[in-house]
Amino acid sequence: MQQHHFGLKAMKTMQDKNPKKDTLTNSMAMFIIINTASIQLIPTTVIAIRSSLGSNNPTQIILPVWVATISAAIAGVTAAKILMKKH
Repeated sequence: MQQHHFGLKAMKTMQDKNPKKDTLTNSMAMFIIINTASIQLIPTTVIAIRSSLGSNNPTQIILPVWVATISAAIAGVTAAKILMKKH
């Protein structure tokens, strides 16, 4: 819950500095993209679920989670940069 508080505070700070209050800035859009990609260093919830269901190797999920979340972040940032240049 604490992370959400910091994210909201950061977005509010960016909005306070935004000259066009009804328009999302590039920085705000990038923040949302990176936050949504949610890079997981240690996916504890998934590991706990796999462990509780009797997985022989519950931490085996870590590498695929890293690949997926990092790929999502790269794809999102790349798409945003391309769209920002077009606008």
